[in-house]
Amino acid sequence: MTNTYTINTIEHMVEVATTLSRSWFRGHSRIHGELTPRVFRAQYDSIRKMRPQFELSLIEAFKRGAPALQANIPKQEDHIAWLFLMQHHGVPTRLLDWTKSALVALYFVVSEHPSEDGELWAMYPEALNEQSGFHGIPLPNHPILHYFAQEPRRDPKKLVEELGLVKIPNHPLAVEPPVNFPRMAAQLSTFTIHPTPKPGNSIPELLPEEKHLVRYIIPTGSKESLRRDLTALGIKRGILFPDLDSLSIDIIYEHQVVAYSPPIPPTCDG
Repeated sequence: MTNTYTINTIEHMVEVATTLSRSWFRGHSRIHGELTPRVFRAQYDSIRKMRPQFELSLIEAFKRGAPALQANIPKQEDHIAWLFLMQHHGVPTRLLDWTKSALVALYFVVSEHPSEDGELWAMYPEALNEQSGFHGIPLPNHPILHYFAQEPRRDPKKLVEELGLVKIPNHPLAVEPPVNFPRMAAQLSTFTIHPTPKPGNSIPELLPEEKHLVRYIIPTGSKESLRRDLTALGIKRGILFPDLDSLSIDIIYEHQVVAYSPPIPPTCDG
């Protein structure tokens, strides 16, 4: 069971961010209590039972349709790049989004479902990778990443042999992707890539120590004030999703303020 605490104020969040400065963060606007990539979530259980090749089918369908809609696409054999592209455009994959910014993660908690509690996770990525015997953060060409990207389409034993791995990888791995999209740069995006789920190989199971993984609940009553504070700090949709739709959302939200009177500046004298 992951240790869980509560965040009510922006001061709490700043303390978390500065204390856990080497952690990665993930925010949910509703409480899920788990860290499972979308393609493996319960909502697709019945489909996976009926269609064992469900994940591969998603990948192949995207690779067939993408060339007609975008010129700059990965090479067919660059399986990892295709996963990043799919994740970027909302297709269920075995990737899980994280960010190096606690405030960015908090935005995703407070920007939706204002009547429900949210949660924010903080993970020390190097501790996760040590579970696979890897020290640090691997480059995108690492054999374990290639294994996970090709697992849906290949025989595991043959793939392990081809990639020169000692055994079949069975633990998620934290990875920093190439920054190919403005949104990824704005959100300080990172990812974990996951094998097919099995008992004992989820992130909460692998990282039982609080210093490696901790969860914070953001109560519904604190969401709006935290969102206002984030806006004041420049963390808003138009920054994280740089497009005209996001600009419009920010303008509407900020113009809900009817009147503003400049306050006395804080002296910061301690």
